[in-house]
Parts: sequence; C-alpha cells; structure tokens
Amino acid sequence: WVEEHPRQARKAIQLAAWAVDGVLALTLLDGLSGWRIAVSIGANHVYLQNLQTFPIVSLSGPVFVGSCVLAVANHFMWFLYFIGNLGYSFGQVCAFMLFCVWLVPLALFVSLTPVDSELPSAREGAGKSRQNMFKSLFSRLLPSSENRPQPLHED
Repeated sequence: WVEEHPRQARKAIQLAAWAVDGVLALTLLDGLSGWRIAVSIGANHVYLQNLQTFPIVSLSGPVFVGSCVLAVANHFMWFLYFIGNLGYSFGQVCAFMLFCVWLVPLALFVSLTPVDSELPSAREGAGKSRQNMFKSLFSRLLPSSENRPQPLHED
C-alpha cells in the first residue's frame, strides 16, 4: 500500500504521531512521569523528520540512525518505569507500549524504502535493486562470510 500511495501513507503516519502525542499529553492526568512523556513526544518529532524524504531513507543518515536509537531508548525508558511502578495491569502496560511507544517508529520502519546505493547488493555490483529493510540493516551488523572465523579441523 505504501509504494502505491506514499502521500496517504505519509499523512497516516503523521496523523498517528499527532494522535500519540495527544494521548501522551492526556496520560499526564493519570500521573505518569512528565519528563518521560516529554521525551516520548520529542522522540515522535524526531521520527517525523524521516517524513521529509518519505518513503526513501538513507540507512546511514543521522535522522534514521537517531530515530533507531531513540526508539530503543524510549522503549527501555518506559519499560524500566513500569517495572518500578507495579500499579498497572499487564494489559494496560501492553496497550501503552503498543500505542504510545511502538506505533509510530514501527509504522515508519516498515514503510520506508532504503536508498538503492546503501544496500549491500549495490556494493556487490549485482543482485536485486530492492532488498528487505531488515536484511539490509542486519547485514551491516553481522560479519561477512569471508571475515568469519573458520572452524579448526583436527586430524
């Protein structure tokens, strides 16, 4: 759907981020941590910076890398908060994490298309012009087959 309707997808992600910001602001009334809510709203606005070049993204660009770091940091910030405050049910914590923490970054991550020159297949000189976002990201993290240590065979 994103490839055929990038404007509508961009608008949907933008509206989702604004809705999440509104829900986060309302959670102040429930007594959640104010500074954590401010950090989450700030993270949402960093995620929205990816929409400037939507749906194309540079995997090594500062906005994308910053978004990934903020997504992980935001998750752990709220996870540690809920571990320390056991007054919430499991369902409440899951709903909060799904809608207020993971919705926008996951929607962006799933819908973005990496720049072809950033893909490992472009460095190899052949292959597909498109590659799964997860595969292209993790291929950078894992050592290549020629750099992996070879098992020793004792004869």
